[in-house]
Amino acid sequence: MALDLTKLTTRAECDEALESLEAELDTYQHRDDSLDYADRQAGRTSTSVTAQLAGVNAEIAGLEAMLAVPGLTAAQQRTTSGKLRRANDRKDNLTERGQARTGAVAFLADVDTEQVNAQVTVLTNAQTLVTAHKPTLPA
Repeated sequence: MALDLTKLTTRAECDEALESLEAELDTYQHRDDSLDYADRQAGRTSTSVTAQLAGVNAEIAGLEAMLAVPGLTAAQQRTTSGKLRRANDRKDNLTERGQARTGAVAFLADVDTEQVNAQVTVLTNAQTLVTAHKPTLPA
């Protein structure tokens, strides 16, 4: 849809429109910055989760190996089994955290980014048109 610049009949109206466009553009640019920040955080979280998962998987392997050792006392088996249960719980929690930005969640974040980018394009184009239209009006 083409913007109807004939609705702006004075330079003051152009100035008012430009101020409003600038304020709205600032909002979308701030949102874009926030989305970029969230992506960077997700990347750091993903790296951290991957490292933590590797550690907990090694811990689980070690605990399972300990449980396989013959001659463990009942107390040692209970202690090791409890540690193994807790390690598996940590693994499950880390796996869920690692999947938080995949699938539908990641797709919808991409949609949100596209919406912001499209809106910034529309607002920037409107600013350009109003700025070009303003000098054509009487002072």
